Amino acid sequence: MSASVRVRLIVALVALAAAGTAVGVTLATRTDVAEQTSKPPPYAADPTARPEAARAVQEALRAWPAGTVRRLRILAERYPRSGLVRLELGLALVLTGQQADATKAWQDAERVQPDSPSAVRAQDLRHPNTPPDLPPFVPSFSQPTSAVQARLLRGAAFQQALRPVSAEREFAAAAALAPADPEALTAAAVGLAFSRLGPLVRRFPHAQTVRFHLGLLLIYFGDVGRARRELTLARSQGPGTPLGRRADTLLKAGQKS
Repeated sequence: MSASVRVRLIVALVALAAAGTAVGVTLATRTDVAEQTSKPPPYAADPTARPEAARAVQEALRAWPAGTVRRLRILAERYPRSGLVRLELGLALVLTGQQADATKAWQDAERVQPDSPSAVRAQDLRHPNTPPDLPPFVPSFSQPTSAVQARLLRGAAFQQALRPVSAEREFAAAAALAPADPEALTAAAVGLAFSRLGPLVRRFPHAQTVRFHLGLLLIYFGDVGRARRELTLARSQGPGTPLGRRADTLLKAGQKS
């Protein structure tokens, strides 16, 4: 499966999961990095950044190209835990032809503030041929009826806000509350380690959520044939459910390839 098809499939899913804005920002940032030469690096707002750091970054970008990289390096020293500063430093560096230093800055963004949109975007920029953002967990419900479901919805909201560490905590807490619930276990597998989904399929062969998310995993890995089989099984286990409809949307998106 080509990278463009994989991106289209992921965008189709994330749009249904109500996280399309995050994908749009990432795709736009990638395009800007690839195409811009004289314009300043794109500014990707990060709600987790300190307001004064965000203002200083924007001031540095407005000075482009005179002194922008120098200013951002100074800010990186001033705000050692800021993923935003390091994300924007990497963007400035790559636009000035310093690819190796840009990659290092993006790695630093992931390291110093992993629970932030800037860290997720930095990871995306380091891997431009993969689908943007992180694989999402998609709840099978819209309104929680239990403490477990409330945790799952909070985790999904953190994912949509590009807060992966916070999402993982909520999913792990849900799984701890309901260790025999396939949806809670699936969320924990998505948030912590996709390799757990294979055993969950054997444990819960008729759980639609497990099949659906395994299909999503396979899309990320580029195994479109197996992804279609899993999504077809997920759809057959309840065509009219929210996950069944989402599986159908992904299957139709894949047919356009």
